[in-house]
Amino acid sequence: MAKKTFRIALVGVGAVAQVNHIPALKKVAGLELVALCDRDLEKAQRVAQKFGVPHAVGRIEELFDMEDLDAIDICTPNYLHAPMAVAALEAGKHVFCERPLARSSAEAAAMTKAAKKADRILACAVQHRFRPDAQLLRRFVEKGDLGEIFMAKAGWLRLKTQWDSDEWRRQKRESGGGVVLDLGFQMLDLSLWVLGQPKVTSVTAAVHRNKKGEVEDSATAFFRLESGATLTLELTWGLLMEKDFAYLNLFGSGGAALLNPFRVHKGMHGTLVNVTPTFETSRNQYRQSMEAQAQDFVDTLRSGRRPMGSADEVLGVMEVLDAVYRSAEQGREVKVG
Repeated sequence: MAKKTFRIALVGVGAVAQVNHIPALKKVAGLELVALCDRDLEKAQRVAQKFGVPHAVGRIEELFDMEDLDAIDICTPNYLHAPMAVAALEAGKHVFCERPLARSSAEAAAMTKAAKKADRILACAVQHRFRPDAQLLRRFVEKGDLGEIFMAKAGWLRLKTQWDSDEWRRQKRESGGGVVLDLGFQMLDLSLWVLGQPKVTSVTAAVHRNKKGEVEDSATAFFRLESGATLTLELTWGLLMEKDFAYLNLFGSGGAALLNPFRVHKGMHGTLVNVTPTFETSRNQYRQSMEAQAQDFVDTLRSGRRPMGSADEVLGVMEVLDAVYRSAEQGREVKVG
């Protein structure tokens, strides 16, 4: 008989856990959040009390001893993703991991290997794919409504003041990198997914770090895709404007589409037609998309199908990000794969 309720624990009770993961996990039917873990045990206890989670522990190993625990959600700084995920998988737990999956494709590959060996699911938070507008855009591309896409432009330029003050994000050892791994991972994953996962053949990139930083706070990258199309990516944590902006714009032989705000235009019978569908965009798309991904993870546990954002899929994105760093370091175009 299929299991009715899955039990999950969460490690790392910082902002991302409290704002996104915990509320999402609590909302999903058939999922029970039974324990929180943080090396600051008092903090874990406080947060557990706040959200009504029954157990709080200070070490991840204590979670492995919980017999009826099915899965672990990892929300720790990047350098802990690989060791914690591998340990959890080896202990027979399914793993849901905050993005980026790891600090490098080598770490991501080790995690993917551990998941295969343990025959457990390893999924990465790619909640942008669950946005209703992104899903609609992907359907337009899939159906060929835009014709052959020859150019895509994506970017996330974030205000300097909005930059959250997690100290570890600025430390190369702990984060693995700056804006490329943070905003870049999300925008690259979303762009490639919307485009139907084309292979990236080469990257040309440049990064900029401010004088005090150990990691880059801005980056530009140009990707050649196997289809012959190109994708450009612009990223910064240091935008000095009145508001930040994120975009994904697609240009095809039969039409063009913009995400954020959502617009679709098609060439039809010699004229340009606005075919933008109307749909509700709630102000809290981020939270809803996180809930949708948590639901997808549970559905995966129930059915055994591949989750959205499965590790082997995300490994490809990590390999491309590695190439971004290599290209920026060498100051030249770098082949991927």
